[in-house]
Amino acid sequence: MTTADARNQLPLRLLPLGGLGEIGKNMMVVEYGEDIVVIDAGVLFPEVDMPGIDVVIPNMDYLADNAERVRAVLITHGHEDHIGAVPHLLNRLNVPVYAPRMAIELVRQKLRNAGLLADAELNRVAPGEKIRAGDLDVEWFDVTHSIPDACGIAIDTPLGKVVHTGDFKIDHDPMVGEPSDLRQLARISNDGVFLLMSDSTYAEEEGASESDRAVTDGLFGLIAEAPGRVIVSSFASQIARIQIVADAAEAFDRKLVVLGRSMVENTKLARELGHLRIPDGLMISAAEAESLPERRVIVMTTGSQGEPSSGLVRMSRDQHREISIREDDTIILSANTIPGNEVAVNDSINDLVQLGARVVTNRQANTHVSGHARREELRLVLNLTRPQYFVPVHGEFRMLRAHADLAVDQGVAPENSIVLTDGDVLELTSQSAEIVDREVAGHIFVHGLGLWDEAGNVVVERRSLAREGIVTVSLAIDRDNRRIVGEPRLVSMGFVHAADAESLFEDTRDELQPVLERFSNENLEWNELEDLIRATVGRYLTRRTKRRPLVIPVTIDV
Repeated sequence: MTTADARNQLPLRLLPLGGLGEIGKNMMVVEYGEDIVVIDAGVLFPEVDMPGIDVVIPNMDYLADNAERVRAVLITHGHEDHIGAVPHLLNRLNVPVYAPRMAIELVRQKLRNAGLLADAELNRVAPGEKIRAGDLDVEWFDVTHSIPDACGIAIDTPLGKVVHTGDFKIDHDPMVGEPSDLRQLARISNDGVFLLMSDSTYAEEEGASESDRAVTDGLFGLIAEAPGRVIVSSFASQIARIQIVADAAEAFDRKLVVLGRSMVENTKLARELGHLRIPDGLMISAAEAESLPERRVIVMTTGSQGEPSSGLVRMSRDQHREISIREDDTIILSANTIPGNEVAVNDSINDLVQLGARVVTNRQANTHVSGHARREELRLVLNLTRPQYFVPVHGEFRMLRAHADLAVDQGVAPENSIVLTDGDVLELTSQSAEIVDREVAGHIFVHGLGLWDEAGNVVVERRSLAREGIVTVSLAIDRDNRRIVGEPRLVSMGFVHAADAESLFEDTRDELQPVLERFSNENLEWNELEDLIRATVGRYLTRRTKRRPLVIPVTIDV
């Protein structure tokens, strides 16, 4: 058997480290022989049960353990859930990154901010261009999404073509960027596709997604009838939405103010790359806008998801340095609320209305369309590629299952349409598909420079603090004979009202006394006493209050 024949007998291995069973932190490991490529490296924005967390990234231990085999990071597009974890990955691995135009510039900004740019190997790729990653050939192809320069990726392997759509929809006349290149995808698929991985976000929704141009009439109508200022909130990466708002500003003799660091940076970058066509003089600063009549101003900012530090949320709390909400303001939320953000979004809407503004969401007018394909478009891609194997990606479990069932309806063998979750290791050969192993995958919580996995106690303790509060038990211990001096002092924060604490804690001290006497009589080690105090105080307070606070024993040497 020749070396080439032997290579053809090897299985293709897939390992999702994020993005399957969830919306966010997309990262797919594709492995053949000694070569590993990573498709995307994204973040998940914190959910309500993640207090204080900045972002969540995939667990990358598998890649670090196999660093010498990782040939490249392949990026589909520039959204945070696909590139946000690149700095964390490059902090652990020295590996080249390949990405389309806008995505590579956004990655460059991230690495510059993280102090990692000098050592990074960043490569801009164009649709139709091929690169070599180990023994694998990789090619990008245009797709339409809600950010310019979005692409799908095709990988040539000895077993056949592997196609990853990235996030996409079929739009033959997009507002910004290129239409999905179905001709190139057909050429890539001409000899058959071994494996297709496809966006599942809207796999439960029949029909096709609308073009971003469909939003134009809705936004133009709202802006035309607004008596005062208009404030439009959208994703900073929604370049087509910025273009529509700029066109409306020009059409209705208004000036455009862009606020929010990410919105300003993305607007500047998109203009430099030619994706935004905004006439000189149309954009002004917030200070300059103060000298104009309110009916001549449009403000574009972030905050459509209720993000605490975003421009719109700070306006809703009357904490924005440059914009204060006024009675005649019309505020347009030009985005769908991401599941999990409903409470934050509703809170900011209520605050804005209370300040006197009129708030319009996608429920009242056509202010947003999705960047993800629905079932009609998914069928088209399945029929165009005719894959032997199908793995749905990018979605919660019910979305993945709906997409897998759709693939079977379109002719993929039921045993070849496979739903994975993060950490599953799938091995594919020309004859079989089997989940053969599990690797460590899951959340890595990021707060500042701190990184904690799900097995750690930091987030668990924060959740407990948020729900139940904290009780500290302070003990004075004689440093010479290691005996407790006086009575323990109990202090609570966020647990019980001060008026109720005195009698409750007096009873708790009585309950704790036998444990403290045991410490003095048996010369227990401090860690043993600590565990006993936690258990005793926690058990007693739970019995009395039906709540269990975080109990922290503290000693003071005297």
